[in-house]
Amino acid sequence: MKSALLFAMMLVAEPLASQTLPEAPKPHLDRIDWALLASDAGARALDGYSTLNMLKKNNHEKFLPAFVVHHAPALAAFEGGMLTLNYFAARNLARHHHPKLAKLVIAADVIQVYPWAIHNLTMPACRESRPFGLQQ
Repeated sequence: MKSALLFAMMLVAEPLASQTLPEAPKPHLDRIDWALLASDAGARALDGYSTLNMLKKNNHEKFLPAFVVHHAPALAAFEGGMLTLNYFAARNLARHHHPKLAKLVIAADVIQVYPWAIHNLTMPACRESRPFGLQQ
């Protein structure tokens, strides 16, 4: 009796097991992610421009070292590298089924870069030069 039941189960299970499942859609960055990345690119470009503009007004950068800040190509490479890092972090999170966290990573970078870029653009000219922090 047990062998007949086992044989019947195998006959029913074989056609079910041989069916192929359709491919699941691969997670990817959606339109909102690309819009956030474009906004991040704009924020990073504005940050680089405003930093160079601020240095022309005889002010000093607080956070980045002088060898990056005083060379426009190095500053552009830094800003581009940060944007690229955010892109790969968001892509990796989206591929591992964390799309909301991917959006949060990009949005957090945009939110923290824009205020500094606007601050640098609106700084008045400094009359005297005074080294600061790592730039002494």
